[in-house]
Amino acid sequence: MKYITIFIILFFFGLQGIAQTDYFSDDYLRYEDFVYQPNIRSVLLYKMGFEMSSPIVALHSEEKLMLSFDDLSADYSKYEYTIIHCDADWNPSDLMPNEYLESFTDDFIPSYDYSINTMQSYVHYRKMIPNDVISYKLSGNYLVKVYLEKQPDEVILTRRFYVIDPKADLSAVVDRPSNVVDRDFKQEITFSINTANIYVVDPFKEIKVTIRQNGRWDNAITNMKPRQVSGRELIYDNAGACVFDAGNDYRYFDIKSLRYNSMRVNAIEYDPLDGYQVFLHEDEVKNKNVYQRIQESMNGRFLIKTEDWPDSSIESEYCTVNFFLPYPTPLIDGKLYIFGGLTNWQLLREAELTFNFERFGFEAKLLLKQGYYNYHYILLPNNSKVGDLTFAEGNFFETNNEYTFYVYFRPQGSRYDQLVNVTTMYAFDY
Repeated sequence: MKYITIFIILFFFGLQGIAQTDYFSDDYLRYEDFVYQPNIRSVLLYKMGFEMSSPIVALHSEEKLMLSFDDLSADYSKYEYTIIHCDADWNPSDLMPNEYLESFTDDFIPSYDYSINTMQSYVHYRKMIPNDVISYKLSGNYLVKVYLEKQPDEVILTRRFYVIDPKADLSAVVDRPSNVVDRDFKQEITFSINTANIYVVDPFKEIKVTIRQNGRWDNAITNMKPRQVSGRELIYDNAGACVFDAGNDYRYFDIKSLRYNSMRVNAIEYDPLDGYQVFLHEDEVKNKNVYQRIQESMNGRFLIKTEDWPDSSIESEYCTVNFFLPYPTPLIDGKLYIFGGLTNWQLLREAELTFNFERFGFEAKLLLKQGYYNYHYILLPNNSKVGDLTFAEGNFFETNNEYTFYVYFRPQGSRYDQLVNVTTMYAFDY
């Protein structure tokens, strides 16, 4: 009996060890958009002048990126950052920093401001990239890593960005799937790449393509091979090779002001201990509804903005937003999450919904800065890493999804992936 007990204890702690591997701990460096500390909020990385743009800049251009974030600890901390070159699959490239960076490899983030006119105190940090200290000299995928001064292992956030050297052209078409069963629920993409300006010997090995739907990474399609090579044109029209669930337009809410109930807001309350509480109107499961175009959909993005004060970066309030999705029973085949740009396009533990047996529905709370937000309810089936919108949102061919293509070129003998094309298109131009 003693040996059985010992075995059970060892087995239990062994399972705990498996469940708590480094990958799932917050201090594991991920080459993706991730926030490692709970006090770090509202991380943005965008092309300067276009706050809702993707972090894509052209090589040898005057284009700049702006990185900003809030530290809710409300005490100033000295942060440093560096940038890391990655391959097409977001693994660190084989290059040394001096091969892809100009000048220094790390720099401080000296620009900061304390919040004013807010109940939740925070420090707002910002940094322009590239700059006189750190600049890149190669195209490709990059990761910006922010950490505490002289403590590169104390990472607070990582963010992906792209430096493009446009040498190839891409054209694409979104249409109904060739599989008749999927024609009302999915979208199929065919495309071609013109490589006239690059010397490609073996397009099946030297060219890589990644396709993202909206801002998602969990369902991205990678490593596609052309069906046909016609001169300098690579044709990707394999039936069924590039098909996405169509999903549905994003839900939305507006908390740019806390002085009145705006779109989708049912009530706003203030508690001296918990701060502002925003209660959204109850949502509904939309998987059986007829498709209805939502004009307010921004394909999952969000915009930090306050109408209550002049400066949105340091005068926007933080509030707890309460979500509720009525449903008669809990789920046994997966977990339900709030999903979109507001969760970094990830299935975060803090965004997981729990079942309320008294109200009969799923509920969750997120701490968010004032602004305008899009979101989905997404189901993560058991033993899966890809979220499914079918349960709560449904799939409708008419959905105006945004698709972004990333084309990489690694000629024979090269040690890194050049980014030679980024093309964004919409399923439909309404």
